[in-house]
Amino acid sequence: MKLSPGTFLGVPVKTRLVSGFIFTEYFYRERAVIPRHCHEMAYFSLVLSGAYEEQYSQKQVRHCDSENVLYHPAGEAHSDAFGNRGGAIFSIELAPRWTSTLREYELQAEESLALPYRQVSWLARRAYQAFIDSDLRSALLLEAMAVELLYQLPWKHSAQDESGTPRWLKDVVEILHAEFCQPFSLTAIAQRVGAHPVHLARAFRRCHRMTVGQYVRRLRVDYAMNALAGGDSLSGIAAQAGFSDQSHLGRVFKAATGMTPRQFRLAGRLYG
Repeated sequence: MKLSPGTFLGVPVKTRLVSGFIFTEYFYRERAVIPRHCHEMAYFSLVLSGAYEEQYSQKQVRHCDSENVLYHPAGEAHSDAFGNRGGAIFSIELAPRWTSTLREYELQAEESLALPYRQVSWLARRAYQAFIDSDLRSALLLEAMAVELLYQLPWKHSAQDESGTPRWLKDVVEILHAEFCQPFSLTAIAQRVGAHPVHLARAFRRCHRMTVGQYVRRLRVDYAMNALAGGDSLSGIAAQAGFSDQSHLGRVFKAATGMTPRQFRLAGRLYG
């Protein structure tokens, strides 16, 4: 049985389509047994809750829980058996243009893989947080996390020389500084500087030690910190900095500084 894009044999909760990635959350009831099947598109999956046993590649069996992110190539047949708690899964399917990218950059993407690495799990969970965020600008972070997941796959050997910093990376930084308050996508930025999104994401993280999405959030928080020294309203500062609303500003600002915008403003008046 081959499943079409966006289709899983669990109960669907939510689906989003962003830049050629299909993000889906779904759950399985306790002791659910899923017959042998395959998917038309390659995908990553993250166990949000519960656990299951998966049989793949003839008679190989693996235990799947929240410790691992799994990668399934397109057309790989497998079956699943869930335990007493059932399970909730978050999956990221790759449109053909992204699987072409995997081949272009010679990633090991033709076999099923378990990726028990902290960085991979962190990326998948950050993608899930962006997935459930109703803010339209969450699409930028969602795309960035998905692209980064691609190059967490084992690397056969580099298809391009990445020993130096690409000249276009400076253009990317200039775009981010000039337009951080506007919604945009990693793919759109890559097109503007003439780079592939995967190459851009990899080079940016290697050079700046953070993702494009993290860099944009830092720019927005820096702007808000400076603006709080003035008399603008918090809702006005949120809009100027590129946040969807005042509550979005508050969440991101506190995560970055440990203080709410009001607390930061008060501290500036007391000690400034």
